Amino acid sequence: MDKLKIGIPLYINTLPLLFYLPKENQRIELMLEVPKKLNQLLRQNVLCASLSSSIVYAKNPQEFYLLPDLSISAVGEVKSVVLYHKEDLQDLDGQPVGITPETESSFWLLRVLLEEFIGVKPKYVELSKNWGALSDQEREELKGYLAIGDEALILQHKKDERYDITDLAELWLKYTHFPFVFALFILKKEFISFKQALADFCLNLYSARAKAFSNLKEVVTHSHLHLPKDFVYNYLTHLEYDFSGLKQRAYLYFCEILYKKKLISYMPELNFFPIG
Repeated sequence: MDKLKIGIPLYINTLPLLFYLPKENQRIELMLEVPKKLNQLLRQNVLCASLSSSIVYAKNPQEFYLLPDLSISAVGEVKSVVLYHKEDLQDLDGQPVGITPETESSFWLLRVLLEEFIGVKPKYVELSKNWGALSDQEREELKGYLAIGDEALILQHKKDERYDITDLAELWLKYTHFPFVFALFILKKEFISFKQALADFCLNLYSARAKAFSNLKEVVTHSHLHLPKDFVYNYLTHLEYDFSGLKQRAYLYFCEILYKKKLISYMPELNFFPIG
């Protein structure tokens, strides 16, 4: 039979999950892509499961299970989800703000922060290419740019003095006192007949995560990013990979705001994949 396809974001923040994951699996094929692409493949049933944007589950919870106790989240500063802006946040009302083509959850988080807490509504420009591929004129026309993942880390390390940097998870914590959950491990319900193969993969993922964080400095030496290893290590230690009770409440609070803004149709319940 064909292998089951599982998506993992192609970012340095998944290195602690992937590094010790068994490379050979007769039942599973990994697909590494940016979050927005993985979200599309999951919806199209190309993937049976994916570490995907948390917003995917919020939109259609009836279609999915969540893997218990796994997320990519942050309590305060996250470093890899940031808004670069030329003007103060309060002055962005009606101004063009570029959105990386790689994101879903972070875009919705930006909307909530700016519209609900800051009280401004920029003109969001959903781009077809990243900051580095924009012309000088295209960059000049934008008053801000939402960057995520490796791109955000690289831009942040370059420190362009013309732009202020706002860390979205840090701003979310300021206003809500909650962590923010960027990604969840989401499984399509219709693949439940492959429960054992999926459960085995999930247990391997738990084990890989635990081993990586007991040996993180060694793991970081294998980073693919052309950034100082201590910068990458510091970044990864800002992230959290569990989905505890606090993060569940934080996620549902975010969903509640989305529901009130009519961005999702109803409040989701958390339905977990039965591993045992």
